[in-house]
Amino acid sequence: MKKTVLVTGATGAIGKATALELAKNNCTVILLGRNSEKLLKVKSEIIQATKNSDIETVVADLSEPKSIKQAAYEINSKYSSLSALVNVAAIFTKNRAENSQGFEYTFATNHLGPFILTNELLDLLKAGKPSRVVTVSAPSTTKINFDDINGKQKYSAGFLGAFGASKMMNIMFTYALARRLEGTGVTTSVFHPGLVKSELTKDMPKLLYFIFKTISSTPDRAAKTLCSLAIDKQYEKSNGTFLKFDGKEIQSNKYSYNKDLQEKLWAMSEQLSK
Repeated sequence: MKKTVLVTGATGAIGKATALELAKNNCTVILLGRNSEKLLKVKSEIIQATKNSDIETVVADLSEPKSIKQAAYEINSKYSSLSALVNVAAIFTKNRAENSQGFEYTFATNHLGPFILTNELLDLLKAGKPSRVVTVSAPSTTKINFDDINGKQKYSAGFLGAFGASKMMNIMFTYALARRLEGTGVTTSVFHPGLVKSELTKDMPKLLYFIFKTISSTPDRAAKTLCSLAIDKQYEKSNGTFLKFDGKEIQSNKYSYNKDLQEKLWAMSEQLSK
């Protein structure tokens, strides 16, 4: 049976490369992104490269809960099941900004967006079991400031600030979700792609951006593994795992395994989602 996989951030480097790999593996691929023109361009390129015409596009801004829920409604209306959801979309911004609801932009896009989308699509994933949720993150060591989740009192952008905190949230969200998915036929894992050439780091300080660009790999390697995590039988029971670019399991920071903090993050995210 043909698998149906949704990829967020589908116009970015990793998202586009992952969607291409999935299309090569004869999946129906749903491309989700903010820009309809870019999505259609990616769709056309994938169809041309793979001859797989089962490529769809959905426009949604992952920084805006209303936009996410509208997209989820469209997807739930059109499809009867999903084989996998691959949460790739992420941003890195050096200056603090807010979405329409007053949520800090990095937090809203990198954590709250995937949290809402995943929960909105769980029924489709359960209908498509065995199915998976794979969320792209990084081995963050940044602790979450629950008292200033929107960075109003103090804001810094980098790996020890808003971006690093959002990646920690991705990890903790995955672990909390894994407990909730036990016995449902849906599994979830978090994926570290390594350093990848992409537009994500373009707002970093120039020296750091140059270093990253120099030592980063192309997105192809990460995309192949992400495709495998989404559809290969060997990862069918990989629940609550943290995997790196070669598909091997690694351990995240000790802080990330704190179940009380995971549940605190979940409850807060659930409340903000309303």
